[in-house]
Amino acid sequence: MLAAGLAAPVIAVGCAVAAIVLRTAPLLVVCLLSVAVWMARGQLLAYVWPAGLRLDQEGVRIGAVRWADKHPGRTHPRPTMPRQWSQEFRCPWPAMPRIGVVTDRRAIKTMIRYSYHGRKPTPLGNLATPFMRAVLVVWVESEQAVLPAIEPARGLLAANWSSPGFSQPLWVAPTRHPRRLRAALTDIPLPVGVAGDPLRDPFAETHLDPDVVGWES
Repeated sequence: MLAAGLAAPVIAVGCAVAAIVLRTAPLLVVCLLSVAVWMARGQLLAYVWPAGLRLDQEGVRIGAVRWADKHPGRTHPRPTMPRQWSQEFRCPWPAMPRIGVVTDRRAIKTMIRYSYHGRKPTPLGNLATPFMRAVLVVWVESEQAVLPAIEPARGLLAANWSSPGFSQPLWVAPTRHPRRLRAALTDIPLPVGVAGDPLRDPFAETHLDPDVVGWES
């Protein structure tokens, strides 16, 4: 994600300048490929940068955890669908029927596919990002969870496709340390069955299809 968001534009500019100075066509091709990578994935870095996750005595927090700590009681500016990564989602332990770490590639691809930025009905709390390899999945009881007030995207370019999003019992937060996160979950004194396979629906006790993962508006 960092390579797509930071390295790609630097490479594009460097190759463009070199192609003009040296009059070399292959460098121009590299420039165009770098621009394509940035447009497809790299431009999302500014949106997903604030996202994090934290487990504490009260429960699970995902999203802009650090920002919320520095600005208690405040709402992060511009709480729109494309910026739900910049908001904080909180859920207490008693309101979590299941929590666990997922590394299944099919399931992760589905999570990424559903994490649209308002271009279609988007599940709130799905903070999946491109290129992620592991993710914390939290089943929540929506009535007790704390969700930010997120609005549809604004602006002329968003007017025709923006959606406000919808609540669902699955939250997703990427992690670069799945083993450490699994170990942390085993250290928390949770009721039996809470820390387990999050691809198993705790409400219906059925296993989810990795290509669906239970998200429907």
